[in-house]
Amino acid sequence: MLKNWPVYRVFKREMLRLARLKSARNLFIIIPLVVFLLLGSIYYKGALREVPVAVYDNDNSTLSRTYIRFLESSPNLKVTHYLSSSDAIENAFVEKGVQGVFYIPKDFHKNILKNVPTQIRIYTNSTNIVFGNLLYKTALQVTQTLSGAIVAKRIAPLGINPNKILGTVLPININTRVLGNPQYNYVYYLLPGLTTVLLQMIIFLAAARAFNLEWKNNTYQELFTLARGSIPSMILGKYFAFMVYSLGLSGLTFAIIFPIFGIPIYGNIGSLLLLLLLFITVSIIMGFGLSLMVKDEIIALDAAIFYNSPAFVFSGFTFPIWAMPWPNTVYAEIIPYTHFLTAFLKLYQLDTSLNFILPEVLKLLLFLFCGILMIAIGLLINRKSIFLSPKTAAL
Repeated sequence: MLKNWPVYRVFKREMLRLARLKSARNLFIIIPLVVFLLLGSIYYKGALREVPVAVYDNDNSTLSRTYIRFLESSPNLKVTHYLSSSDAIENAFVEKGVQGVFYIPKDFHKNILKNVPTQIRIYTNSTNIVFGNLLYKTALQVTQTLSGAIVAKRIAPLGINPNKILGTVLPININTRVLGNPQYNYVYYLLPGLTTVLLQMIIFLAAARAFNLEWKNNTYQELFTLARGSIPSMILGKYFAFMVYSLGLSGLTFAIIFPIFGIPIYGNIGSLLLLLLLFITVSIIMGFGLSLMVKDEIIALDAAIFYNSPAFVFSGFTFPIWAMPWPNTVYAEIIPYTHFLTAFLKLYQLDTSLNFILPEVLKLLLFLFCGILMIAIGLLINRKSIFLSPKTAAL
């Protein structure tokens, strides 16, 4: 019974066709494996450690040397050079290859003993803002630790509990609780975004060739005959085949690549799967619509690449959408990946329930409707090529 069902006949044919197509194998297997492993290997260290810095001690006192030892003990920094001239500070970034310079001023120790406010200058290489942020954060931690030690040493002869006096000197304390990637790990941060955007591009590109490739290879009549002239059967059969391949690609991403690099998934797997199914469906249907609207395969692929290539940049993953100029914001809104990524991060990292991603789900459903509309327009535009004669359909 199932063998005679047109949808199943098209599905079976499409599964075999995709397996034989070298381009499809490359898209669904070779390219993801190479790219995912390459990206993971780039960021495999995760968090930045032992960033090279230089120190210029213009005081050369007991306290300044203590501060340097505090810097050396930090896991985030590695003191690689000790400068002896202020003229060397700016050149150190080029000549020594350091990412930051800590300058301890003259009379540093004396001023502290006299209760005179003093500063430690930090020169950072902000051509990469990651280094600047890390150096500032580490310097703040080291300086606060040393300041607390100085206060404790001053009050020790008075017999006062250091914890009580520190509460007076520093009355406000910060207790930070990090949600989602508490390790500040670059693999956990970047790889999920990069893999999911590539996942979407692969599915969309493959689907954008689903029908125009049939016309190019003169195999559309065979497809039409298998479907017994039923356009819905053709679309559904192809959809189920593409869904199988897309789920296989998703499995490669989440069941193999994520565990290889130790990327944790905090959210509910069932909720993530439902979101993924919707997103894959949107990508397939929109790709089908483009494939039916544009008979020329090359033009369809160019359009798919043009539409999807900026998805990662405009998604708000690396820079917030609300801070972009309004044309960029508009473009971000008309890309389904933007809304998928927002919902995905809510589920994957913050472990929220499905009701918190309802706005993004509704937007993805709107894109699904647009994809169905594209299919209808494509059927109308190419009706002469799509709807063959009844005689042919009866074969």
